Amino acid sequence: MSILNRLSSQTGDRTEQSNREAAAECVHNPELLKEIAGALTGKNTALVGDCAEVMTMTAEKRPESVSPHIDALVPLLAHKTTRVRWEATHAIAYVARFVPEQMKALLPRLAEMIRKDTSTIVRDYSIDAVGNASSIGEAYAEIAFPILKEALTAWDGKHAGRVLAGLVQVVKSKPALSLEVLQIGTEYADHAKPVVRKAAKKLVEEAKR
Repeated sequence: MSILNRLSSQTGDRTEQSNREAAAECVHNPELLKEIAGALTGKNTALVGDCAEVMTMTAEKRPESVSPHIDALVPLLAHKTTRVRWEATHAIAYVARFVPEQMKALLPRLAEMIRKDTSTIVRDYSIDAVGNASSIGEAYAEIAFPILKEALTAWDGKHAGRVLAGLVQVVKSKPALSLEVLQIGTEYADHAKPVVRKAAKKLVEEAKR
């Protein structure tokens, strides 16, 4: 039986369990991802969403197995269905450090998504992808830094905690930014939200290394 026939939308499973089971198979047998990737171009939105979710779940465990399929995920960033966009963005965030060439081209697009996408979840994962791309090296951190700084105050600061976490990756790859990053972390150290304060503390610690 095709692995596609075992996905949630095809079995009538209204939960993610069927997709999670399929992803577990893909972790152990990455060859199955070829069929999953091939279905990402289909017109059945529910199935496309399932396949993108399987990519995300597999990438969480074995990002290096999903990275060869990055070119199948990128077009989904413009998909009209929010779930498809967020799963594709999430998968890309997981594999970012394995696909330097694609991320170089994607960073400006992710910046635009952070500015304009109406979905909070899509913006969250776009920020994660930018932060994770910073771990590729200094040149990527230089590009990511202004994107993340802008994202700090975008959408009324809703994404500040995630942005601060991304800046940890930036300063690891480009220590020359330590003083500026330290200042940012210090400014958020007394933020009203505990999750932001925690992220700021980690950022300050990293910037002081």
